[in-house]
Amino acid sequence: MSPMDRDAYFGEPDLFTPEYDEVHISVAFTWDTKRAWELAWQWDHIAPVKIGGIAINGESRDGFKAGIYLRNGITITSRGCPNRCPFCLTNQSLIELDDFPEGNVIQDNNFLACSKKHKEKVFNMLHKQKRINFSGGLEAKLINDEVVDQLRNLSIHQLWTAYDFPKDIEPTELAIKKLRKYFSRNQIRCYVLVGLGNDNFSYAEERLRRIYEIGGLPFAMLYRDEDGNYPKPEKEWRVFQRKWCRPAIIKSIMKDKK
Repeated sequence: MSPMDRDAYFGEPDLFTPEYDEVHISVAFTWDTKRAWELAWQWDHIAPVKIGGIAINGESRDGFKAGIYLRNGITITSRGCPNRCPFCLTNQSLIELDDFPEGNVIQDNNFLACSKKHKEKVFNMLHKQKRINFSGGLEAKLINDEVVDQLRNLSIHQLWTAYDFPKDIEPTELAIKKLRKYFSRNQIRCYVLVGLGNDNFSYAEERLRRIYEIGGLPFAMLYRDEDGNYPKPEKEWRVFQRKWCRPAIIKSIMKDKK
């Protein structure tokens, strides 16, 4: 998601770093704040440093310039979400951005929760795009026939939805079945929250396999708390998560267990 041009950095400056008028450090997650201040100290001899980003300043009603803190092609047309899920770090009410850059990757927190007028504006923009990716996610219970009709007329690369609460398989299953009329499993991807509360490897795998069986491609999303801590045992959970986010491995697992 990050810019990859010659003026984008992901660590400390070195002996060959050119001079700049100003250095910006963008912080997306609260657990990276300490690292951001360490980098600010290291970059201070290059140019004056400003630290910002969602983790520092919170969500903004302002738009953004494409290619500065997110690579070209990514756009955010709204910020926040009305759901207030207990595990989610998105804690701002939904706001729709009047001015957003065109792009083929929609990174909104909850695009389908937006007003019909705003969604139509975004869909009209997307008719000019190729390889469209709704990587921010489409809320399963909001994927209705009208939404599917809009999506099927676009050049879709990937559609993402989510299966966060184990008891909420029904809306996720219904959404995937609607999408499977027009899109392949490789196009329909689903974030599956694992490692929260009393979750265990067996139960997590059961949910991941269920998504595959109903026609989606699961992606294990490992829970982290506000301080960035993973569930215990951390090493085992991270190995589990890496296995269940690689399509080739997932397809091999499902083939072997049939």
